[in-house]
Amino acid sequence: MIGTHDDLLEYRTHYRWAVILIVVAFAVLAARLFHLQVLQGDRYEALATISHVVKERIVPPRGTIRDRNGTVLATDVEVADLTMVPHYVKDPDGETGRMVELGVLTPADAARIVDQIAQAKQGKKRFHRLTAHRNLVGNRCPDDLSALSFDQQAGRMVCPRCGQSFVDQRAVVQTHLHELPGFALHTRMVRHYPMRDLAMHAIGYVNEVNAEEVAADRQKYRPGDVIGRAGVERALDEALRGVPGQDVYVRMAGGNRLRPEELPEPFQGLTSFPPRQGADVTLTLDLGLQQAAVSALSRQRSGAVVAMDAQTGEVLALASQPTFAIGPRLRAQSAEPQPPTDPVYAPMVDKALSAYPPGSTFKMVTAFAGLVEGAIAEPTEVDCPGHYEYKGRKFNCFKRSGHGELTLVPAIAQSCDTYFYLLGDLLGIDTLAHYARDWFGLGEATGIEIREQEGVVPTEAWYRAKGRRFQPGFAINAAVGQGDVKVTPLAMARAYAALVNGGRLLRPTLVRHVGPPEAAPREVAPQVVR
Repeated sequence: MIGTHDDLLEYRTHYRWAVILIVVAFAVLAARLFHLQVLQGDRYEALATISHVVKERIVPPRGTIRDRNGTVLATDVEVADLTMVPHYVKDPDGETGRMVELGVLTPADAARIVDQIAQAKQGKKRFHRLTAHRNLVGNRCPDDLSALSFDQQAGRMVCPRCGQSFVDQRAVVQTHLHELPGFALHTRMVRHYPMRDLAMHAIGYVNEVNAEEVAADRQKYRPGDVIGRAGVERALDEALRGVPGQDVYVRMAGGNRLRPEELPEPFQGLTSFPPRQGADVTLTLDLGLQQAAVSALSRQRSGAVVAMDAQTGEVLALASQPTFAIGPRLRAQSAEPQPPTDPVYAPMVDKALSAYPPGSTFKMVTAFAGLVEGAIAEPTEVDCPGHYEYKGRKFNCFKRSGHGELTLVPAIAQSCDTYFYLLGDLLGIDTLAHYARDWFGLGEATGIEIREQEGVVPTEAWYRAKGRRFQPGFAINAAVGQGDVKVTPLAMARAYAALVNGGRLLRPTLVRHVGPPEAAPREVAPQVVR
């Protein structure tokens, strides 16, 4: 009996503690529920309406490129896309059908978007912002991005260049967005070259970054970003691109955005910051002179023109023929003209900065070397019978009948080959190379901001390095800018500038100023190489 009584006491003690623990647990639970539902009820009610936090990267406008007089050569213009978040599109058929009625979409576009929404809702992109239709017509011509004007009588936008008229799709969508839940307008910037192909080799162009570039620097590039690929667009890409911003906001379950002042406590620390626009660039080009150069070249199948200020090194014109036109179109073209593909006339090659045999323009280097070395004097006469004979081989003058007796100045004026054949034979190839490279900077990079070829001024050592046997006759060809001599038109322009500016070999420049155009200097200080 005693053992049974003790067991009963122990049972009652355990029972009492169990009841106490259960009461305490329920009390804690009740207090917690009171705290959540009563004291913090408003806060959690607000949190329950939040769908997710959105962080959107804002790409800044790319800097504008202008000529020395302020004419715009390259700039960003705004275009609009129709975007959607599939989860919030309540009636895909009805909403897309409404846009067909408004003239924004074609029936085929509407059907495609409905399929796109259905696939996104079944997958992982139901809450992603997707592009439903790119390049809505707004205030720019879809063919060449010219600014449109509104024709009140027709109620349509008209292009002053091509004469076509368009529905302002962007304005129509903006007006009817209340009928289109889940759809929105998203603006972006595209590159526009108002002067088309007038100076494309100098300005360059942009296109989207590729997967390798994104993978190499994810902090700097994102899919869809553009990067300079040639010309000034490439050389000054860092300055032109600017710094991206960020738009951070909370989207409610119904799809609406909460204003910053409406955010509940956990989200009040979210901050957005604006992008910083790319720097403007003012070039040294003079558009009028550039137009004259392009016009002169248009009569030729291939060629280049360089005009440089001999006192400052500023490049005033830089033209290459054939050229190319590039830039975004907002709609596909059915019959886009194709540029010539013959490698001899390659339109994508900037011939002003590519190295070719300079021909008779090189003769002034030969003449200069002959005068300084004392091989000739200005009155020295040379007989031109129409050729120069060297060890039994004839080097023909372009005038087969010959020029007769010539001194230096008439030989230069009439471009007599024989005179300079003789001079090259007297000087030798190493002496010619010394004056060409060390005095006139030929065969080396000029230092201009955009990509260029260095060219070649051969020497005896150069031939040996190439595994070729040097022949003394090579100097005869080199004296008239033929053989293995290769020089860019820009380098040749710089060499001639040194003849007329007191012997200063300048660094050519294409960029006058980086920053606000009103802050551009009136004069550019020349950079003397030697």
